[in-house]
Amino acid sequence: MKQNIVVATHHKTGTVWMSTVFRAIARRLGANYLDFWSHYGRLDRVLKTPFILLNHNSIFSRHANELRREDVRILHLIRDPRDVLISAMHYHKKAGEPWLHERVSGSKDVPYQKRLNSLATPHEQYMFELENATGDTIEAMLDWQYDRANCLEVRYEDLWVDRSLSRWSDIASFLGFEGSELEVCRQCFWEHSLFGKASRTNRRHARSGEVAQWKREFTPELAHDFLCRFPDALQTLGYENDDQWVESLTAASKPQARAHTVTQDPILGD
Repeated sequence: MKQNIVVATHHKTGTVWMSTVFRAIARRLGANYLDFWSHYGRLDRVLKTPFILLNHNSIFSRHANELRREDVRILHLIRDPRDVLISAMHYHKKAGEPWLHERVSGSKDVPYQKRLNSLATPHEQYMFELENATGDTIEAMLDWQYDRANCLEVRYEDLWVDRSLSRWSDIASFLGFEGSELEVCRQCFWEHSLFGKASRTNRRHARSGEVAQWKREFTPELAHDFLCRFPDALQTLGYENDDQWVESLTAASKPQARAHTVTQDPILGD
């Protein structure tokens, strides 16, 4: 490895997927793999080169200087905010993460997950997410500095369709992997992707992981409410050129009441 690597993701944009892939790469190449928030208070002491550092929310706070190092290359991964909303809402209804079971101010002081599940309709559940955890995720994607010369901006959607590994090979080269290291990167990506070896060896939480789920899940009402909350997010992030996507949603769309059975994302793709 001729560069140290920072992998910056956001909740439900491929964090677990990238963590699994890069942990395997680090193990194969003898690099130090660290989770940013697990080591936040002592990062200066434990960050030994060569390293692969993963941050699951792309907020670096007092360690932002690590992004400006000359020996660091960054992979920043985003996802269509509409699909982030769908994935997060269904995940948060059942997941066991500790914060989901802590009281939420302004929500009758009940735990996040309990409050989410108490809402009567999928629309109410989506709006709760949009005003809370998913809203924070979208804001973090919008707040990211997108003009870093040492950073490669990648979409979850592009990786999900990269069956030939051509995009992944370009990413690995940008990050500084060379020669036989590139083949290691390709092997690890294939082995830990649901369209690769992982589809046969690890399906504990496997579902579809497909992109553009919003096309069947969003109702016109949810689309308009989404735009009221984040009027320019999709254009800013490059997912839409205008608001015509709202007009494409009709009353004949699949009823949102079926949201409870929507095909969710795989744990390896979140």
